[in-house]
Amino acid sequence: MSSIRTYSGEIYLCKTCGQPCFEGEEAGLEHFTEQWDGIFCPWFPLAGGRLEVEWDTASLDDLKADYPDTYPHLTEAAAG
Repeated sequence: MSSIRTYSGEIYLCKTCGQPCFEGEEAGLEHFTEQWDGIFCPWFPLAGGRLEVEWDTASLDDLKADYPDTYPHLTEAAAG
């Protein structure tokens, strides 16, 4: 899975849940890492079809910067 914050390709919306998704190289349409436990999609981690969006640069930048991240990241204290 890829991070929405660093992904540089085309971003779509999942037809099933309405959340952002992308065309993965191996599995087809996929949701982003940040969505691992924060959305309900019966297809997750894949996406159920795509809706194409004509994003303007500011909207896409805002989406990437402000999208909630529910993935459990290890902190240095927890890792050490």
